[in-house]
Amino acid sequence: MTGRLGSLLRHIRNDRRGTSVVEFGFVLIPMTLTLTLGIDIGYQAYVRAVVSGALEKASRSTTVQNANSTTIETALTDNIHAVMPGATVTIAKGTFYKYSQMDTMERLTTDTNSNNVLDVGDCWEDVDDDSTRNIVSAGKAGIGAADDIVRYTVTTTYPRLMPVYALAGMSPNATVRSTTLVKRQPYAAQLAPTIRCRP
Repeated sequence: MTGRLGSLLRHIRNDRRGTSVVEFGFVLIPMTLTLTLGIDIGYQAYVRAVVSGALEKASRSTTVQNANSTTIETALTDNIHAVMPGATVTIAKGTFYKYSQMDTMERLTTDTNSNNVLDVGDCWEDVDDDSTRNIVSAGKAGIGAADDIVRYTVTTTYPRLMPVYALAGMSPNATVRSTTLVKRQPYAAQLAPTIRCRP
């Protein structure tokens, strides 16, 4: 019995026919993960291109005199949904009088004691038209009027194409954000921001 068992063990030890299957098993999992992650990253690049293209088209439509923001945003959303039907599209827009007013404190027009603080009797340009002197981050609501600067930000959330996200510790949804600035045509005189004063 010992002779037969020893002979069988020697035969198994010297037999190399199954090694390629074992090696392939070791390579298959990382190769599959790399391939599926590559496909997912490629799809995300494609989604980013679609969102950016739709946003650029919408921003060009915004520049004309009789632009209707509802129609423009519906077309923007429809362009994105044509490629990603299950996507959630969020659109934020705001207008500014000048580029220099973005993400800055509203300028004081009257500063009676020159301390750069809004005191009683001081006045400021209310760029975002909210009756509060603040840092203008979103801008005035809407697409503004002639010569105004419009900032569109589109955030698109969509389900990932490949199910490998769970193995990589990622969310089942991916988010793409795109922002553009466009200046409306000067079809009329630009309306200056409202000057407000602290009583």
